[in-house]
Amino acid sequence: MIGTPAAISGRYSTEGQYILWGAMAAVNWINDHGGINCGGKMVKVRLIYRDSQSNAQLAASIAESLITQDHVNFLLSPYGSDLAIAVSPVAEKYGVLMAVVGASSDRIFQQGFKYVIGVASPASHYFWSVLDMVRSIDPSAKTVAILYSDDEFDRYVASGAKTHAQQLGFQVVVYDPYPPTTQDVTSQVLDVKNAHPDIILVAAHYADGQLVTQTLYQQNVTAKLIALTVAPLVPDYYKALGTLAECIVGPSHWEPGVNYSPELAKQKGIDWFGPTRDEFINYFEQVAKQMSGKTVEPGYEAGWAAEGVLVLLYGVQKAGSVDPNLVRQALANSDFMTFFGEFKMNATNGLNVAHSMVVTQWQGGQRVVIWPSSAAQSKPFYPSLTWSQKAAGQLCKP
Repeated sequence: MIGTPAAISGRYSTEGQYILWGAMAAVNWINDHGGINCGGKMVKVRLIYRDSQSNAQLAASIAESLITQDHVNFLLSPYGSDLAIAVSPVAEKYGVLMAVVGASSDRIFQQGFKYVIGVASPASHYFWSVLDMVRSIDPSAKTVAILYSDDEFDRYVASGAKTHAQQLGFQVVVYDPYPPTTQDVTSQVLDVKNAHPDIILVAAHYADGQLVTQTLYQQNVTAKLIALTVAPLVPDYYKALGTLAECIVGPSHWEPGVNYSPELAKQKGIDWFGPTRDEFINYFEQVAKQMSGKTVEPGYEAGWAAEGVLVLLYGVQKAGSVDPNLVRQALANSDFMTFFGEFKMNATNGLNVAHSMVVTQWQGGQRVVIWPSSAAQSKPFYPSLTWSQKAAGQLCKP
């Protein structure tokens, strides 16, 4: 059994639902294919979830209840680094292996916890690929403005972006936080406008990311490239903003257009585990339709959650046991691939060292991968259209 104090309601509800649906899609696929081989016996997998309401204290309490009353074998973290940080000591206290999904604050993995493992890149790396791309395609770009929500996850995103930008020779001309629950980011956006940066980076979640985008438009703050975390990766972002979302860039752990495959795993000489990309998308859409009545595509949050499930279950299969110590040891000695990408764990801090981010951009109403070139579905549209051009209905189609 896998338990999770899912953030189904509250400020993380949009992302939290995608997390839950992605995890359920992976569980359903495993069960439809006979379950997991645990020591020669095929066992069905059960996912137990309760709503933590995007509240860290409640998430920790639910996690403890899942362990002590429901006797789950493993945990999936809830969405949000603050929630994952609250739950991590609970997993450690009871010796229950937890896969961190939808949360990537570097601090999660700096506590020396043995039973907490990461399956994707840490927060400080989120904007690295975006900055690398800009430096590669536009050596003349010189200045970067960084806005960030003053919360656990986004502080690490911003700090990592600032450090990497400076390493690449950019000048960081704005570095402004804003309160996570604010409804007004005008003053921060005006700071950016006055600095006239080449590049604007915004470390945000969904709701505040949409707010910052709208404020940039209202204040007519233009740049060669505008990139945000999280928000542009949610399909509702474009539905809410229409053509104003055109050209907006977002770093992603995974996209439906990125095709990791059993053939690629074979070429690399490593195991393949779990559904193919198309199978996962199909299973996700079934779960989302059943639970919400909506037809939606999975974003990276959903893929990330499924990866957490698959990593735990691959460890079970390799260890032939649900013993957390044996599963962790099996994962520390493994190198395998899923639809989400390659997994290879740093045995010291539990992080996946084989995972890398891709860069996406909204082009013609579609979110497409533009970087790295080996994974790209389209070329970057650069420099961006202006807000007035986008408001007039122009599309960012190369």
